[in-house]
Amino acid sequence: MGKLIITRRENVLLLFLFEGKKPTVIEAVPLLTEKSILGNIYLAKVNDLVPGMNSAFLTIEGNRRVYLSLSECKEALVSNRVLGEGETLKAGDEVVVQITGEALKTKPPTASCTLTLTGSYCVCSNSGHGVHYSKKLNSEEKERIRQALTDAKIKDPGGFRFTIRTNAGKLEDPAPLLQELALLSGILKSVMDTYRHRTCYTCFYRKESPLISQIRNIAFTDYEEIVTDQREVWELLSETFPDRRIRFYEDQLLSLSALYSIDTHLKEALGKKVWLSCGGYLVIEPTEAMVVIDVNSGKTEGKHKNSRDYYLKVNLEAAKEVARQLRIRNYSGMIMVDFINMESDEDNRKLLDTLDGYLRKDKTPTRLVDMTKLGVVEITRKKVNKPLKEFLDHANMIQL
Repeated sequence: MGKLIITRRENVLLLFLFEGKKPTVIEAVPLLTEKSILGNIYLAKVNDLVPGMNSAFLTIEGNRRVYLSLSECKEALVSNRVLGEGETLKAGDEVVVQITGEALKTKPPTASCTLTLTGSYCVCSNSGHGVHYSKKLNSEEKERIRQALTDAKIKDPGGFRFTIRTNAGKLEDPAPLLQELALLSGILKSVMDTYRHRTCYTCFYRKESPLISQIRNIAFTDYEEIVTDQREVWELLSETFPDRRIRFYEDQLLSLSALYSIDTHLKEALGKKVWLSCGGYLVIEPTEAMVVIDVNSGKTEGKHKNSRDYYLKVNLEAAKEVARQLRIRNYSGMIMVDFINMESDEDNRKLLDTLDGYLRKDKTPTRLVDMTKLGVVEITRKKVNKPLKEFLDHANMIQL
């Protein structure tokens, strides 16, 4: 079992999920005193339509602009008129949206007309209906939860779509899950019952602290305890997660950062070169259009020249590290990986299957597209938050 370490650097909180000596997740979130609009639900006004991009720009409270893809508006809640069948939004419409992505560089935050609330044990959405289950739940856990829902006479909670998360499978008592189902469906029901009577720019729902949201997105089974050297964080987490082991770290001789080599891991996550244990290395170059990763055989290339087994070994180790680096650096969009060329179709297929397996473990939707004729592997990863480097640069952590 791993440990979730939370510490502070300048104006951000850093979360490190350790499995062994290396972190598998690094997240940066604002301090508890700072506010984020990610996850908030607003009644926004449509300002400008961009037909060529099938999108629109809206304003929310504070006259802040957000971007909306019209493909995300299949079940739009418009307060000032009734949308006809097949009709789309137009300038002046007042529509309920949820902020789904942070501002990235010069791009504004992104929004969606689909409303989704995420709890520790389930996810509630106004798009769809019925109860669905995480693929990570085993058959015994699913059956136990189904029985609990049946006993509570819950088959289609509030007409919303519910997805039961992995964490729910570890509950001995289903009460926390049932309470969360009622809470989340109640919030969405309140929005849908009142949006036609609210003034433009109303904020229906403000999401909890980004720190809490990030912790909810990490499966409880991934770590045995949370350790922090920030007293206010310890107090908040102890109150929010009373059933979790939360430890406040205070040692005058050895800091938490030194104990877990936090600065070393941060420098690697921000650096251009990443060494592999086999002697090879990755070169990672983010650009405006995409992220480019080059895999090199490294120090022992001469000894293993023309070695099919060695090149496959380097590529397979690189595949695991590529997936880890995408998670800890939080890169998104198009990612191109130039693995070491292999002539064997069988070896290439093994590489792609292995890489795909690692990418599927990512909480952020990540897809292996294919390998081009030039041997470059194409990956896409959904844009949600800023890359780690951009977040830290914004927080003025220039000493790293």
